[in-house]
Amino acid sequence: MVVITLLIILIIIALILIYISNNCLKVTRYIVKNNKIPESFEGLKIVHISDVHSKIFGKNNYKFFEKINEINPDVIFMTGDIIDDSEKNIKGYVNIYKELFKRYPIYYSIGNHERKLGYNKYKEYISLLKENGVNVIVNGSTYFKKGNEKIKINALKFRENMQPRVLTTQKKDKYINYMKKKLNDIDTNEFNVLLAHDPENFEMYEKLKVDLVFSGHVHGGLIRFGKVCLLSPRRRFFPKYSYGKNTINKTTIITSSGIGSATIPIRLFNRPEIVEVILKR
Repeated sequence: MVVITLLIILIIIALILIYISNNCLKVTRYIVKNNKIPESFEGLKIVHISDVHSKIFGKNNYKFFEKINEINPDVIFMTGDIIDDSEKNIKGYVNIYKELFKRYPIYYSIGNHERKLGYNKYKEYISLLKENGVNVIVNGSTYFKKGNEKIKINALKFRENMQPRVLTTQKKDKYINYMKKKLNDIDTNEFNVLLAHDPENFEMYEKLKVDLVFSGHVHGGLIRFGKVCLLSPRRRFFPKYSYGKNTINKTTIITSSGIGSATIPIRLFNRPEIVEVILKR
């Protein structure tokens, strides 16, 4: 009887932990310092959202939007997989976000689940985003301006930022040059942001000489123990740059643990996350 009671208690605790890990939103804050940040961008608040996978928090997603409105960001970056490839009601899903799209400037890069929607659904989804004022950057660059000053927003769609299967030096160099052409090269005198869904290419992004990268894709790992990502959605153990803030030379990457789940619908010790970044000179 004692054993059965203990087993029931353990199952209840496990279910509570799984519920919290999948449904209790958190906000993670970072400060990024760089002397290339224009004066008018001092203290700029960025919200970074990634890997929502069509997950909804409360009626009409009000809990999710409430968290964002509490931050009241100057700009929002979305780095792919906001919609899940299994989503049937594309228009209905976009409509949920309409108030958010009206309230904040949003820059959006493409993830693998947008690409997996299929040609017609993909076109419908991207068109609806643009109709609602979202700056969708498939491959290329644009600017976010404040008064007479600006920062450059670069983006690569998932196919262009997926890691090559064979990581020879020759392959890496070829791939880096390919990404440079897609971005029309980088002016290193400007403060450059890169939105790129897959963080596992960070060492190649650094070669582009961008200043700040936003990524997701790995979901912070299906299972985390403190700073250690045990397993990624790709079923890879201990993936590199899976979460948080990392720096190589003068390039910093911020990887979100994301919001929802995809192929393996579970998260453990890894709550859904909205990222807030504050820029400082």
